[in-house]
Amino acid sequence: MKGVIFRGLEALVIEKCGMAAWDDLLEKNAPSDRIYISAESYPDEEIVGLAQDVADALSMSMPDVLKAFGEYLFGHLRGRHPTIVENFNGFADLIMGIDKVIHVEVAKLYQEPNLPEIKAELIENGFILMHYYSKRQLCMCAEGLIFGAASHYGIEVALNHVECMHNGYDKCVIEVKYEIGNE
Repeated sequence: MKGVIFRGLEALVIEKCGMAAWDDLLEKNAPSDRIYISAESYPDEEIVGLAQDVADALSMSMPDVLKAFGEYLFGHLRGRHPTIVENFNGFADLIMGIDKVIHVEVAKLYQEPNLPEIKAELIENGFILMHYYSKRQLCMCAEGLIFGAASHYGIEVALNHVECMHNGYDKCVIEVKYEIGNE
């Protein structure tokens, strides 16, 4: 996992719980003196451990923590790379451009980013069918990123996770229904 994702989690934990909470999480889940550098890669197990401890501390489920983190992460990444988001004409355009635009730009910025595969199909205005595949199975984080994008554009979105890798499918299929007009 790239350090930029860890930096997003760090920012969220510090904002919500303080620096001492982040230090405690690092002490338990990372090698001593770990500092996450955005462009570097770190073991996936570290982010899973950090997220699980956040879930435990907040008495939340891991899927709920990942979804909340994804929503926060959208704003964090947008702040770091604003020109990527500015190139889209709205929510639907952004969602449709995840794999062919955003992931292409991410691959230019970060060596071996190990991105999920996302295929989005515009069924009709207000309805996108998304296919998500990742060995990491962070589909709840992807849902949170979608909610973060909707919030950025000031629209309501409803998701229906009709197939999920956590239930034995080879990919997740997510119905994305969104407001037309404001996006």
